[in-house]
Amino acid sequence: MPDGRFAGRGRLVAFVAPIVLLGLVALPAAADSITDPATAVARAQAQLHAARAQATAQDNALASAQQDLAASQQRLAALQAEVAQLDAQLQSDAAAVDRLQAQLATDRGTLAHFLRTAYQRGLDAPFLYLLSADNFSTMMQRQVQVSKTADAARSLVARIAAEQAQAQRMLEATRSRRAALETARRQAVTTAALISVEEARLAALAAAAHNAVAGSQQALSQALNDKAKADAAAAAAAAARAAAARPKPGSGVVFGPVAGPGFSVDTNLTTPSGETADRLNQFLAGTALAGLGPAFMAAERTHHVSARYLVAHAIEESAWGTSQIAQVKHNLFGFGADDAHPFQDAVSYPSFAACIDTVSAYIGANYLSPSGRYYHGPTLRGMNVNYASDPSWAANIAAIAATIP
Repeated sequence: MPDGRFAGRGRLVAFVAPIVLLGLVALPAAADSITDPATAVARAQAQLHAARAQATAQDNALASAQQDLAASQQRLAALQAEVAQLDAQLQSDAAAVDRLQAQLATDRGTLAHFLRTAYQRGLDAPFLYLLSADNFSTMMQRQVQVSKTADAARSLVARIAAEQAQAQRMLEATRSRRAALETARRQAVTTAALISVEEARLAALAAAAHNAVAGSQQALSQALNDKAKADAAAAAAAAARAAAARPKPGSGVVFGPVAGPGFSVDTNLTTPSGETADRLNQFLAGTALAGLGPAFMAAERTHHVSARYLVAHAIEESAWGTSQIAQVKHNLFGFGADDAHPFQDAVSYPSFAACIDTVSAYIGANYLSPSGRYYHGPTLRGMNVNYASDPSWAANIAAIAATIP
């Protein structure tokens, strides 16, 4: 590696993996009248947000209608059950009235027969019964018996008549209650039908709202694709301009760091990144680089090389630790690889952590230190002079680093 060009052919495809924007979908935006890709993305995102809010509102309205329909159907079922009970009660009451009416008719017939017989005999039978008594006391007893018999017959007829009247009143009350319940039941049937119609209408609106969300998601995806293409074209143009203006190796030109709110090609790679092992572990979770947060932070503390830069470099060169060189040789940075025989010439390491420590020490000493052999400033722009043959290498690494939280 006499000239320091041992890595960085700019495999930006690695950058697309777990950093891809999550949930990139949106509503159709009037793209014909929008020339700025960022404006198109913002509009599509706003429309997606509005479509999702509308879909949520329709879902809530549908759920409320479904609850109302369930309650209405439950009420209808209760009314139908009560009507059925009243129907059974009506049958029982009608049967009771019929029985009492039959008994009353029989008892009235018996009483009429008794009176008619007495009349036909000229009313002398009771009189002769009384006169045939041996003494006055017996005659009085027979008088009481005759009176009781007549009174009992009349009382029986009167009682049965009263019971029949009471049963008839109960029957009429049950009929009245049944009629009222039947009216309520019919109203409940109509209400359930109305709610069912409304539920179907809201279901259609909810489906349309979700279709709008799907359309908005497709539109946002298209807007983001357009923006990505525009950004890539702009980055390529910037890289070309940077390559044209880049000093030749050995020229002694130094690119000093430029302070700024975000990570860029002019960020000072020798200052603390502000990252923590836990935050890096959370960012790398689920990838082949999972759990390497402490190794990256140890390299930053020991060799004064930005952990954020090291993570971005490892992601770009190893495709998130999945490249053949990374998997077979534990080489996350393409260290030692050249364009002719990359895998054959790449250095092997016993572990990812060992690779991070060794490479960060080499970069810190040779590229980021003023006494280093390939020093052109402690920045990615300065490293790109000798480190990589790809003129856009620094911009690629900076773009990845800027996405690390």
